[in-house]
Amino acid sequence: MPGLQHYTAQGYEAYKQTLETIGKGKRVVALFTGSKNLSTGQSWCPDCVVAEPIVDQVIQDTVVAAIDVHFITVFVGNREVWRDPAVGFRTDPSLKLTCIPTLLEVGNKAKRLLEGQIANKNLVKDFFVDED
Repeated sequence: MPGLQHYTAQGYEAYKQTLETIGKGKRVVALFTGSKNLSTGQSWCPDCVVAEPIVDQVIQDTVVAAIDVHFITVFVGNREVWRDPAVGFRTDPSLKLTCIPTLLEVGNKAKRLLEGQIANKNLVKDFFVDED
């Protein structure tokens, strides 16, 4: 079914499993963000707190919602997990994340938005609409 399909993954292994579930040959976009504190519902990552509602607003936009894309919100873990240089998000050759939030098109290393760029609604919208 065409249109945006949304998934959520908690941690690196769940991210890899979600990719397997989606399957090959599909356009997949992932937002890597800090996990939320269960009592506050807020991420420990201040840039993530700013970026998430912007991405949510863009993916609910009618133009973006009509695009055939699988979107994964990936929670990277708490601050200690994220800062570990051996964490899969940092070591996986297809990701090599250096900061969060990061918005990227899976399989297209050149197509990513980092930190403050994700706070720009127009950049985020163009990211989804431009299929290069």
